[in-house]
Amino acid sequence: MLVAGTIADIDLLSVFFGPSAYFAAHRTWTHSLLGTVFVIVLAAWFTRYFARKQAEPIVAFLLPLAAAAALHVVLDLLQSEGVALLWPLRPSRFAMDWLPSVDAWILALLIAGILIPELLRLVSSEIGARNKTPRGRNGALVVLVLIAAYVGARAILHSSSIASLEPHSYKGESARIVGAFPDALSLITWHGVVETQSLLCQVEVPVGPARTFDPESAECLHKPEPSPQLDAAQKTRIAGEYLRAVPFPRAVVAKTEEGYEVVIRSMRDLAENETRHGVAAQILEDPEFTVSNQDLVWTSGLHLR
Repeated sequence: MLVAGTIADIDLLSVFFGPSAYFAAHRTWTHSLLGTVFVIVLAAWFTRYFARKQAEPIVAFLLPLAAAAALHVVLDLLQSEGVALLWPLRPSRFAMDWLPSVDAWILALLIAGILIPELLRLVSSEIGARNKTPRGRNGALVVLVLIAAYVGARAILHSSSIASLEPHSYKGESARIVGAFPDALSLITWHGVVETQSLLCQVEVPVGPARTFDPESAECLHKPEPSPQLDAAQKTRIAGEYLRAVPFPRAVVAKTEEGYEVVIRSMRDLAENETRHGVAAQILEDPEFTVSNQDLVWTSGLHLR
């Protein structure tokens, strides 16, 4: 179960091979439906190989292996980074935006579910009491229920934040598309992104009966005007792949000594302050708007924001 529940994250190793490899591998093939089946088969082979002297048939442990592998993908689907469930048929990424990438509250519940039952077991053994239930089962059941309730609460709060964003205007323009992304620690603070006709805005969304949402506090950036430079950049392969995978893309066009530079990055990364592994599309053009270079780059190395 440890292998089945964690091996999908082997795609994190792609970060050492650059932004292009990371963008292509992270949350794609190992997190797809096809990849999940492969993970289950691999974990089953791994278990059978090391337990080949045991008499149990493979079906005896296939269900828990499948549950562990599927739960990994489901939890990642609830986050905002998104998973390419239909890879390789469709590169689009699906995300519920309920949970942060690293959720301290879920980690705390899991740790408590291990340590507290062990502490109670030590106390019981000291007073001579015997517990006939399988070791750790009750703690695991309680933690599963608490995590399910926590995820449900996150879902409700996300829905409330979306409802707060939609009916307002931003710098005099009505919202066309809105998104709300979770805070790493706070359940009642969400990071909103709003797209209007000419703007892309970031705004903090407090959720709760005693908290008031202020749309005037939004920080808005203008979308670039239509131009030959932008048209040429959007027709490139890199831009097409990037635009199909990220939410709320924003392009910036700048004049350089050699021609023009177009950078496309996700407003979600800006809202969540993603500084480690944020990826952007960078397209360089000559003065005649001919593309001279196209690549994916780390956002930390960009001079265009």
